[in-house]
Amino acid sequence: MNSLKRAFVVVSLLTTCQSFNTIIHSPARNRVDNSGLHLFDSLLQKEGSKSNNGQQRRSSNGSSSTHRIPNAELDFLGSGFGLGNYTTPPFPYPIELTPPPPNSKKSRIQPSRLIIRHLEDVDITNILPEVVREFGALAPMPTNEPGDELATKIENFLFSLTILIGLTQRVVRREKGYSISNSACPDHNVICLVEQIPNNNNGEEISYSEQIVGIAELSWQPPNPNGNAPPFVLPYFMKTLISRYAPSREGSDADAPVGYVSNVLVWKTRRGRGYGRVLMAALEGIGKMWGCEDVRLHVDANEYSGRIARGLYWGLGYEGVPDRGLSKNNKVSYEWMGTSMANQGLYLVDGVPLLYLRKSLRDE
Repeated sequence: MNSLKRAFVVVSLLTTCQSFNTIIHSPARNRVDNSGLHLFDSLLQKEGSKSNNGQQRRSSNGSSSTHRIPNAELDFLGSGFGLGNYTTPPFPYPIELTPPPPNSKKSRIQPSRLIIRHLEDVDITNILPEVVREFGALAPMPTNEPGDELATKIENFLFSLTILIGLTQRVVRREKGYSISNSACPDHNVICLVEQIPNNNNGEEISYSEQIVGIAELSWQPPNPNGNAPPFVLPYFMKTLISRYAPSREGSDADAPVGYVSNVLVWKTRRGRGYGRVLMAALEGIGKMWGCEDVRLHVDANEYSGRIARGLYWGLGYEGVPDRGLSKNNKVSYEWMGTSMANQGLYLVDGVPLLYLRKSLRDE
């Protein structure tokens, strides 16, 4: 009986849940917002032109960025951690922040150091509420029908359980990929960004209080512009099979999984500090260690909710993967939305407009 219950829960999760890096309970989740599509053309032309302007790309001029993060650290992370003789990323990796302005009222309570490290089992329960709030968009509780209220509670519970199981699987898979005794390739590397704030110890040895303020993930995924990464971990051989035979595969890609960035999240109270750039630089560095020629990602194409994320990725050099209707057994092209939008990599993923972007990791 217990095995039947577990099987029922797994089937329910697989049939009701999507990847956590999309808002699955949004009212617009299952339909296309046709009222906004006509705005994408001018929006993408304007914002896409910024990514081709050298002034908008990351610059290594100067000793630090405007967010107290030294540019040398960003360059080192993105280069593959100097491509040293590492079998695993050199985590925990500390980044000493430049001092805040002396006249800052909050200078005494601002972090002095960032730590990049792997997500561990003990971290999952601490970050789960923030991840659920951001990626879950939990369905609101109805006020009238008791049956609807129960259904909503079940839906919210299943989504939270999906994230819990998915993150746990990712920790296990990452440990397996970096184990000397295991032949599995590295996969599903979820990293954490941790703030360290010095405590006032009255002249004694300095101690720090720590808080996770962001996460991001790099994994191997089929080169599929028409689908997000699944919420659960798939075996690498299954990803290879999907890459070879899935009908929605991009026609010009090799028949193998590619590096895929997902679940990039900075806590709302810590946004605007350049932490997203740190996470992305670290993931790109891991991608170089894995031997990735490029990395891919999906980003919200909504003109309002996705503007900041698109600006981040375009500013880092990510470019749209144009749709040409070349997918195997799938001759449907999205160029009807407009030439510029198709060139920017606009696809409908489960009825939601997303941009599919790619960045080369080859040294120029």
